[in-house]
Amino acid sequence: MGLSQLADLGELLGGVAVVASLVYLAAQIRQNTRTVRASTLHQNTDLWSSLFLRLAEPGLTRAYVAGMAGQPDIRPLQYSQFFFICRSMFLAFENQYYQMRHGVLDSEAYAGYERSISTQILAFRGFRLWWELNRSMYSPEFADHIDAMIAEVPEADSGSMLREWHVLAQAKTAFPLKPDPMP
Repeated sequence: MGLSQLADLGELLGGVAVVASLVYLAAQIRQNTRTVRASTLHQNTDLWSSLFLRLAEPGLTRAYVAGMAGQPDIRPLQYSQFFFICRSMFLAFENQYYQMRHGVLDSEAYAGYERSISTQILAFRGFRLWWELNRSMYSPEFADHIDAMIAEVPEADSGSMLREWHVLAQAKTAFPLKPDPMP
């Protein structure tokens, strides 16, 4: 084997090594992307779980219910609590929206969040009032997105989910429910 043949063989082996390195790099990038998406989904789940557990605390629950209903006679402390609950929620919504837009949050997972946000939050007068007062704190793109979501979901009264629960529970049990006013 001559010197030029060895040079050709070296070039061939170098090319194979470059291709192998590129294949390995692509596999690592795909794995990293999956890991980042899984971590992002986990962080979003933790965020919402923590928030919902906090909302189950009696003082915050009262503020949440009064604010959600859009009660005109909401107390100042309850309004402040509701304001910060909403601020936290809408910051989380905006974060998720941009994570999805940039491909970090899975679009199917985001679609589930968006359905929940529409029917369990944006459908209620108090959240709509809060949004109307605070819309300008968010990016124009996100604000337009929330406006479109609000336009698509009919307004519900704050007792609608509880009534739906009662109807479903009544249908699934042989024992009739007795009305129990909420404290």
